[in-house]
Amino acid sequence: MSGQFAFCFPNTSLAQAARMMAQNRVTELPVIVDQRSLGYVSYLDILQRYVKAQLGGRAADLVRTPLPELPLSDAVRLLRESGRQLILVTTPAGMPVGALTVRDVARAMAVAA
Repeated sequence: MSGQFAFCFPNTSLAQAARMMAQNRVTELPVIVDQRSLGYVSYLDILQRYVKAQLGGRAADLVRTPLPELPLSDAVRLLRESGRQLILVTTPAGMPVGALTVRDVARAMAVAA
């Protein structure tokens, strides 16, 4: 799990969220408010807005629901099957503590091999 991860706030512009994704080489950003995760915004959602010339919105306009608590094996399966690159790890109260990424899984598999 990565303890440091890129995130945005509900009022982050879509253009800024897209720049943050590019700078951090991620395809999703958690949307955080009051140290809690509201969900995440995806580059695909931003791309759809861009194609429609509707980039004037904010991250809150596109936020997707966070995932429920999952065992590690289910989280890895979700990463593989959904094409997601990141799953936010939170406390039971919803406070973000880190992120499980595709890179984390690849590194763990390399060490185990």
